[in-house]
Amino acid sequence: MSTTITGVTELFVDLDKSTDKLLELITSVSRQKINELPFKDSWTPAQLAVHVTKSNNAIAQGLNMQGKPADRNIDEGVPHLKKMFLDFDIKYKSPQFIVPEEKEYNKEETIEALQKSIDRLKHTRESVNLSEIISLPPFGEVTKFEILHFVLYHTTRHVQQLKNIITVLNSKN
Repeated sequence: MSTTITGVTELFVDLDKSTDKLLELITSVSRQKINELPFKDSWTPAQLAVHVTKSNNAIAQGLNMQGKPADRNIDEGVPHLKKMFLDFDIKYKSPQFIVPEEKEYNKEETIEALQKSIDRLKHTRESVNLSEIISLPPFGEVTKFEILHFVLYHTTRHVQQLKNIITVLNSKN
């Protein structure tokens, strides 16, 4: 990985904080509530964790793809990703390949899979050239640096959602 890219260290620190917060929140949910639907058109806490796990694994796979040298600023798409994913008033439909199944999940297995996906991303981000461009659905042409920003904003978005879900579930007592 090229450490000369401006903002890499800060990005990695922010990614770690965001994923740590997500793990902390999902761990705080009781076994009884992990599969409970908080409200209509929502995911359960377990489904949210599975969604992030699937997304992380897909991104790690994308980061390992052979890229080509960027012919533009490698952070050009970051402001758009940030605006898009940190606007909590807009609800997005996930691509089918990262939609969680509707089933009962084992809390420990779900958290373990999430942790493994985070560890995989951490390992992968250290060994790839973040200034390469790859083509990834649904992003199109995107740099690996931008993809890691997506992970940050996507995780931050789901941290906020999980906080809301937990609040609703805890108020149902």
